[in-house]
Amino acid sequence: MGPALKWLAFAICVAGLVLAQFGHTFEDGQRYGHFSDIMQSEWVATNIWLDSTACTVSRGVWLAICGDGRLSPIAEHAIADDPGHALLLSAWAAMTGEPATLVDVARLNTLLNTIGLVTLAALLFSLRAWITSLVLLVKGPIEFLGWMGTSPHWAFIGMVSLAGILPLAIVTRSHRAWIAGGIAALAVVTLVRESIGLMGFALTLGALAVIALQRPRQARHLPRLALVAVLATGALLAPKWVVMARDAAFAMAPAERLQTHGLSHTLYLGLGFVENKWGIRYDDEYGADLANRAGILYCSPEYFRMMWKLYLGRIAEDPAEVARIYWEKALQLLAVPTMQPGPPFGIVLAIGLVHLLAATWFGLWRRVGVPQGLQIEAVALAFLGLFLAQAILALPSHKYAVPVNAFILVLFGTIVEFVARGLWTLAARYRRATG
Repeated sequence: MGPALKWLAFAICVAGLVLAQFGHTFEDGQRYGHFSDIMQSEWVATNIWLDSTACTVSRGVWLAICGDGRLSPIAEHAIADDPGHALLLSAWAAMTGEPATLVDVARLNTLLNTIGLVTLAALLFSLRAWITSLVLLVKGPIEFLGWMGTSPHWAFIGMVSLAGILPLAIVTRSHRAWIAGGIAALAVVTLVRESIGLMGFALTLGALAVIALQRPRQARHLPRLALVAVLATGALLAPKWVVMARDAAFAMAPAERLQTHGLSHTLYLGLGFVENKWGIRYDDEYGADLANRAGILYCSPEYFRMMWKLYLGRIAEDPAEVARIYWEKALQLLAVPTMQPGPPFGIVLAIGLVHLLAATWFGLWRRVGVPQGLQIEAVALAFLGLFLAQAILALPSHKYAVPVNAFILVLFGTIVEFVARGLWTLAARYRRATG
């Protein structure tokens, strides 16, 4: 089968397996239209995004709120919020000439998840991991599109999928188009969710290091790797570029708060997810109270610097207590399933690690005809490890762990492909031996 026919087959699979669920969920978002005029979203930032799109329609600006005849940065209203959803909704409002609604938010989340699912499946297909790609297309629609809502969290599984494009493309030495697309995807991911963008960036650096170590004596490839690292860094800084562009284009008072979640805020409050000797609570109001007592503005640059000092100070004061907190949070994620029905997350991680180590140690990847499976499974397991790290450092909430299911499906698909190709190889050898 030629490449054109293979991609036609992929398109047919997408149409048959994904588009039906996409259409159902996309239309289901219309239910928010029945009460959007009289009720607001439970997620406060969502309502501010919609106010920002009204400002886009009336005055042509983005990431800003119009009020009292002046513009103010959206960061002063949607505090500690990533700018991606507000920016994308403003772009939609600019095209339609109408402010966005709750229906548009729900549909944006659905669209982002669909793009993530199809893009990741397409990359796997291009890597000739056909069974893995098919497993993702068969099982993915329920995980990616079986639910939706109007907070940013509903799009995170799609963002995790897109965050994996660049490191996976690098470590498998995919076509340059996938590298370029992965860099663009990383920028979108970072705009929508900073922490997921950091995951993709960390794995990108890891993938570049693997390639560099595999060719230590070939200096000619180093400039290309360095260029990818620089571009990936630029993608990670996409929120800053967008805010700088807005500030340069429109006259408004400078923002006193950062347009970001802020890593130090999450790390320090993360110590309060379980009972601790310092009385820290995982509660934004607790952080705001700390800022008030210190006489600084909540979520300002000074606030985040203070939180870094507090976090590092707690580690230096009692590293054993910090280790105990992190151990308890790790167990909370490891002991529960992220996919329903399914085994606990710790069992999934253990199965994947055992399979990767055994298949690699005995050199089975090439023997069964799926050498690219090593890199695919390694990236999938790396994402599982990063989500475990997120649970340890921040919080082991199910809502924040569910997006890892994108790569649990990839891990499952890789193992299925390994077994299927292994059986095919054994059957072929048997036929040759008896023929």
